[in-house]
Amino acid sequence: MKIEFISEQGYRERIENEAVPYLKRHRDCGFFCPGGGGKRYRGSGEGEEAGGMIYYESYRREGARGVVVMVHGFSESAEKYGEMIYYFLQAGYQVYIMDVRGHGRSARSREDLSMVHIGRFEEYLSDLEYLSEEIAARENPGLPLYLYGHSMGGGIGAAFLERRQDVFRKAVLSSPMFKPLTGGIPLGAAYGIASIQVWLGKGGRYVAGHHAFRGDETFEGSAATSRERYEYYARKRQSNERFQTNGASWSWLREAARLSKYVLKKENCGKITAGILVFQAERDDYVDKSAQEKFVSRTETARLAPVERTKHEIYMSGDGHMRRYVEEILAFFCGD
Repeated sequence: MKIEFISEQGYRERIENEAVPYLKRHRDCGFFCPGGGGKRYRGSGEGEEAGGMIYYESYRREGARGVVVMVHGFSESAEKYGEMIYYFLQAGYQVYIMDVRGHGRSARSREDLSMVHIGRFEEYLSDLEYLSEEIAARENPGLPLYLYGHSMGGGIGAAFLERRQDVFRKAVLSSPMFKPLTGGIPLGAAYGIASIQVWLGKGGRYVAGHHAFRGDETFEGSAATSRERYEYYARKRQSNERFQTNGASWSWLREAARLSKYVLKKENCGKITAGILVFQAERDDYVDKSAQEKFVSRTETARLAPVERTKHEIYMSGDGHMRRYVEEILAFFCGD
């Protein structure tokens, strides 16, 4: 398969003139509500209120070989993954991606659009289940499903694979959040503190040190190693308040700790049957790399793929790493 890669040189112009028009020709958008009797409707998401529903996008082409379902990371949105969707689509895959609950154009349970909040992590799993089975699988009968999850999306994906062995053939978990870094405080202690805050009725407040979007982020302090890729999405983030999710609530932290404990449990890792490729960034300030190694050691079908000279967002790397990253993912999906 021949993939047209977007290089950092003239990145913005090529994305806007080549990738965006291509994606628009294949894109459909809408909302769904897993807990509302399967309610679903089409819509662009622009200027629309989610109304308790989850926003998603589908990208479909003729002669597809499979379906890739994508789950983004903490404080991100589907909008950030246009380049990856472009590559998957070119490679012959239908693509489905949602704005994870509490992010982007999806439903929020708090008025503060900067806050990432969740009551129970199982809500994330229900949303992924609906997107995968009720939408992606139903619209593409007979095609195999593959999962791509970054960071928090990788943690959600792993938990889903442990609960459901009959949905995905293979999964790529990129810098997965099997255990978030919590500022030098052991995750168990952080869980205890967060649980107390929730019990006190403060679960909807920001975790200490977290805050609303300020617009003062820089490339140097980011999780990317490609300035061009970073700045392209940063402009979108600055101009749209729906893309400005930024800090976690105490309830989210409690649930992140619960998710970590569940995912790393030996008996749960042993339930996974899908092949898994776990990408590990060399410099990661967001998630615990040893937890990724523990997960791989406990999961018979998993393989670790360390990537030198990269940061947490491997899909925001320079051209050389980006090309190898995409090629390894596609080779993994295509292999036996």
